[in-house]
Amino acid sequence: MQERYYTPDEVMKLLGISKATLNRRAEDGTIPSELEPGKKRGRKYPKEAINAHVKLQKRKDQPKLTFGPTTNSELWASYQNHFNLYEPEDIVTYDRLLEWKDANKDIFMSARENGKRVGGVTIMPLAEDVIKSLIDDKIKKQDIEPWSIRKWSDKDLAAYIPSISIHHTGDKRKDKDRGLFIIRNALRWALSLDKHYDIKKWYAIAATPEGKKLVEHLGFKKLKGKRDAYVLTDLKSATRPIQAFINQMEQEEDPLVPSLKNKRIK
Repeated sequence: MQERYYTPDEVMKLLGISKATLNRRAEDGTIPSELEPGKKRGRKYPKEAINAHVKLQKRKDQPKLTFGPTTNSELWASYQNHFNLYEPEDIVTYDRLLEWKDANKDIFMSARENGKRVGGVTIMPLAEDVIKSLIDDKIKKQDIEPWSIRKWSDKDLAAYIPSISIHHTGDKRKDKDRGLFIIRNALRWALSLDKHYDIKKWYAIAATPEGKKLVEHLGFKKLKGKRDAYVLTDLKSATRPIQAFINQMEQEEDPLVPSLKNKRIK
């Protein structure tokens, strides 16, 4: 019998509830139990049923991650977080980020955990000569003028991916889960943009070791220039490798998002 049933104390511990709550929920049937007809004592709690409720509760307790357009408050949080991830030359001031958003509001996306920003992605349709100036180190990201940012509805676009970032927590498991979520959604967003708009080329400049590894795994080709720049000319053909890469990432010990500057391997 003991193998099939939990004691009331065990149920209270598993579900994190008080004795009064247990009694009330057992009485109204919220928590499954067995009681012989005509008796008021000796209520039993079947393990199979209680375990199912514990499993459901754990699912509900898991952080809810969402992905959507960035608010101005989240843009400010992103700007502050970049000081922990990137070198000064790769940090764009908040006022310039606002100018970019005013030029095209659909270039910033944020990942959120229970409504709070935990990371984000930026993808910009840019004039190609501006991207080449970035590659040759003639200008920095901060120097990208709002007028050079195009609309997604324009023809013959070149897309530039300036950043994929995460707010680190210090919890390796949590940071990995967030990192996987951000990269998966960044790739889904890129594939959606590629499907709906006339994007001829995809560019990225690897500002971190993780960024370099990420674009190389996705099939981007190295370009000549003063920066670690890469290009991909057919994102559609990379769909299968992208899915294989996502599956591979789940086995990686660390997510391919920028680590904190003081923890990078030099």
